[in-house]
Amino acid sequence: MTTIVLGGTGFIGLHTSEEILDRGERVVLTTHRRNHETPTLRAAIERGDAVVEPLDLRDREQVFALVEKYRPDRILDISGYPPKELSPAEEISTRVANYVNMFEAARQYEVPRLTLTSSFDVYYGLGASLMPFRENQLVPLQEDDDNYMVQSWAKKTLEVVASMYRRQTGLEIITVRPSGAFGPMYRTFLNVPSRLARAAARGEVPDFSDRVDGVPLAEFGYDQLYVKDVGRAIATVHLEAKPRHKIYNIGAGEVLTNARILAAAQKAVPDFHCELAELADGAEMPLSMVVDTTRLREEFSFSPRYSVDDAIAEYIDWLRVQPI
Repeated sequence: MTTIVLGGTGFIGLHTSEEILDRGERVVLTTHRRNHETPTLRAAIERGDAVVEPLDLRDREQVFALVEKYRPDRILDISGYPPKELSPAEEISTRVANYVNMFEAARQYEVPRLTLTSSFDVYYGLGASLMPFRENQLVPLQEDDDNYMVQSWAKKTLEVVASMYRRQTGLEIITVRPSGAFGPMYRTFLNVPSRLARAAARGEVPDFSDRVDGVPLAEFGYDQLYVKDVGRAIATVHLEAKPRHKIYNIGAGEVLTNARILAAAQKAVPDFHCELAELADGAEMPLSMVVDTTRLREEFSFSPRYSVDDAIAEYIDWLRVQPI
């Protein structure tokens, strides 16, 4: 059995690809700009169990040629790039072209399963009273506020286009909505776990001066999982022969606060020092988004393998030997 993993050499993509390889599948990983590699992937390539192929999803001919070449049993899309990197016009044209090329190639070559990686960003705009957010909830089309890390419109668009293709063509399309992810190979260092882990690994005081929201609030947080658990969950859903649902949340099902992350970093590196911000008197705490993981837990018996302490400690160890 062969899976093409679009964006397979990226942050979440590589961890998911390794999980699929561990389960005996052959994997074709596509790369556009980020080409991470691990000893596990190198060994799989040498065995012939994995192949890395350059691919620009905007190029229809490239996409069709890749699917025709490998005739995969499944396609898993984990492609993406940092939010707000392109102008609105470029983002819209790029993402929609990517979606259409991917769906059309899967349709033409009759790929049995297409799994899409969306995000819990689709719930952005819903209030605290509706949490934990469930897969069957209606999500808002209009959003009053923008967020520099949120890609809500893009993920909603992906799911709308996917739903249309599923209805009109009969393609089997499964969507996963991961919550926040942190861990090895996260290169933008936008999120708090990465900042704290990197500073602890380097023996430095963390620098938050370039963050739009400044020094993180100690008691703020949201649903987050170690990237290896995210990859395992995505692979589990993707490889299921007959999933019961079309959409699955992936997360811890609880808030991971910045204070808890800091405590884990200080447990791993006892002399690590960092002062997080406290909420000002009268100020309102930002919404701490949490997803409901009932489907994932009950259908697949999924639970995270990594505790927060173990995840942060392993992440710090990884960062100590990386040229970052």
